Amino acid sequence: MKTFRPYLSWIPFTFLLLLAQFASAQDNRCFLIGGGSAETFFVSENATVGSVIGVLRIAGDPSADGDITMRLEASNETVVSIDTHSKNLTLIKALDKEGLTGPAQVMTRITCERRGPNAELSLTIPVNIRVTDANDNSPIFRNSTYFINISESTIVGSVVLQGIQALDADQPGPYSTVQYSILAGPYSDVLGFASSLEGTLVLKKAVDYETLKHFKIAIRAQDQGQPPLYTDAVVSIDINDADDQNPLFGQSRYWAHLPQPAQKGIGLEIRPEPMRAVDQDAGINASIRYAWNAGGAEYQDFFLDPLNGSVYLNRSLEDNELVQPVILVVKAHQVDNLDRYALTTLTVSRSWSFSPQLQYLQRRYSVQVLENVPVETIILAMAINKPIDQTIRFVMESHNGTDQAFSVDKMGEIKLERALDYEAQMTHHFVVWVTDGLTNDTATVEVTVLDVNDCDPRFDLAEYEFIVKESALPVGSIIGHIRADDGDAADRVTIQLKGPESRAFNVHENGDVIFSDPSALNSTVIHLMAVARDSGIPPRQTSVPVKINLPVDFLMMNGSGITLSTADGSGLLLIILGILLGILSLIISGLAVYLCQYKRKKTQPSPLTVVQPQPKVSVGGLYSGDTSTPITATLRRIPINPLARPSCRRVVPIQSPTLSTVHNSPPPPPMPPPTPPPRQQQQQQAASNHHHNNKISSSGSGSNNNEQSPPPAPCPHHPRTFLSSSQPGAWPTDASLPRRIKKLSWEDEFNVFF
Repeated sequence: MKTFRPYLSWIPFTFLLLLAQFASAQDNRCFLIGGGSAETFFVSENATVGSVIGVLRIAGDPSADGDITMRLEASNETVVSIDTHSKNLTLIKALDKEGLTGPAQVMTRITCERRGPNAELSLTIPVNIRVTDANDNSPIFRNSTYFINISESTIVGSVVLQGIQALDADQPGPYSTVQYSILAGPYSDVLGFASSLEGTLVLKKAVDYETLKHFKIAIRAQDQGQPPLYTDAVVSIDINDADDQNPLFGQSRYWAHLPQPAQKGIGLEIRPEPMRAVDQDAGINASIRYAWNAGGAEYQDFFLDPLNGSVYLNRSLEDNELVQPVILVVKAHQVDNLDRYALTTLTVSRSWSFSPQLQYLQRRYSVQVLENVPVETIILAMAINKPIDQTIRFVMESHNGTDQAFSVDKMGEIKLERALDYEAQMTHHFVVWVTDGLTNDTATVEVTVLDVNDCDPRFDLAEYEFIVKESALPVGSIIGHIRADDGDAADRVTIQLKGPESRAFNVHENGDVIFSDPSALNSTVIHLMAVARDSGIPPRQTSVPVKINLPVDFLMMNGSGITLSTADGSGLLLIILGILLGILSLIISGLAVYLCQYKRKKTQPSPLTVVQPQPKVSVGGLYSGDTSTPITATLRRIPINPLARPSCRRVVPIQSPTLSTVHNSPPPPPMPPPTPPPRQQQQQQAASNHHHNNKISSSGSGSNNNEQSPPPAPCPHHPRTFLSSSQPGAWPTDASLPRRIKKLSWEDEFNVFF
């Protein structure tokens, strides 16, 4: 009891403490309802000033007659207030999640004091107001106007502008995700965004500088809010000229009269206007150079200025020269691109050569035209002796429906009306009339159509397969026929065989497949490719597969040097398999012989050899008092090496050991000669010695004891051999005679096998 007395004095105080805690637990004023130590409110940044953003969960009544009072901690950045005698928090300052026009987060504290009992107890509760994002910012383009220069040669689908960007100040999410689009309007189909989420513009439609040099489109950047906010911008596009137009002469044809007198260096007066050509690419406006387009004798009399197109006499002409008008072809080409050029004609004549009557300068015209010339191409300009005006009319007189292929316009130019076909009609003839209302004239026109290689060779079969039944086929034999035709009448078709074994066959001009070289064959099934090539320019070709089946013994019969061949060319594989099978059979035979020999050696005893001892060998001091007693020969078991050939076997005699003399020993009693062991014991002892010799040989070879020695090679069996002895054998009783054992080695085995 004395031990517990000090603790009994604490019981009243503990009881009073529990009562105090119980009493205070019942008074939960100023505590948060539901527990916790802080109050948190989530308020959208677009909440209006004066709105209630939350109600405090503080236990107690804050009314005028209530049991608690609350006050907000004063601060210069206070954005909320507590309503009088209530728990409502009211917003008194605007919020902004981005922190631009208001705070993005508010931290404040509420002090709660009790009334009445426990009035001295007050609590401070932290209040955290978190601002949530709202879609209150529109995307803003980095540039209000974008400028682009596009060449008219730009390919559709090419990127023309990158880096268009609009930024949204809202927080990351749908309110700040921007989508780009082009507003409907003029030329809105020319450009487009590669992706609605990326500001990359691509060309959607081809543009032409000659028809459209500048235009604008409107683009929009829009976020994904509900409702979405957007901003528009303008893209200004300038089209740059590209070299896609040929130069153009002011007139389709020109003429001039020789001056009188026609002296060297005098310029010709060209009508109806000076001969000039301009670049149709107005933006480039490349420089033009002039030159004659031909080099005939008539061109030698005139000089053409390459810079301005003026024509001068290159020499003085007599009156009897240039009686008939000549037509000169003039070419105008760009300096920076010789492939861009234009052609016109200049007709030069004497003034008195014109007849008062209307007539052609030529009675017969001949022109050559490729069959792939486009429709509406001018192929000929017919010249008359009068200027062409409204009174001049040209009329075509057709032959065999030629009028459907050609037409003549009011300027006397022959134009192609439909596509030509060399294979259908090679030449066209027609007559063209010209009249001025008073007189008329005719001229004959001959149009020769030039062939164009526009058809591929065609085989009569999609594939060819030839089956040869003769085993002995002589060189030069025909094994089949291949035929190929060409739609171009003037083309000649040649056929060739291609493939690894194509050298064994030739194709004649008539399509016969001829056997030519049997040494080039490696199998009895040949897969080749027949290629037909025409003689057009450029040539065209077509190919089809060719399969040739030969008999199985064809290669041997035709002396190709291959004696083994199969349908799939696997002769070499069969040879290799045969060699492997032969090696495998040799290994199996060797194992069988080894097993038989090993079993035979187990069942038969080892041969015994009687060794002739050395006569009259004395051992000094073997017995005291008698030093002349010889040690006679004894019977030994010498195992014969089964791996050694008969010529390699040796008989090892027993050598008598030298025994040291024993002094001061009484002579032993005479011992009777030992009885030789029976035959069965001799066999067992021989087997034991043979087993002991094998262990010594294996241990002396230096190899692992767990590994087996290589199997001995078979050898012939020899009977046991005994050496005759003139003296009876005597077995020692108290001494062991050493024996020499022939050591087996790998060289012996090698000698046996090889």
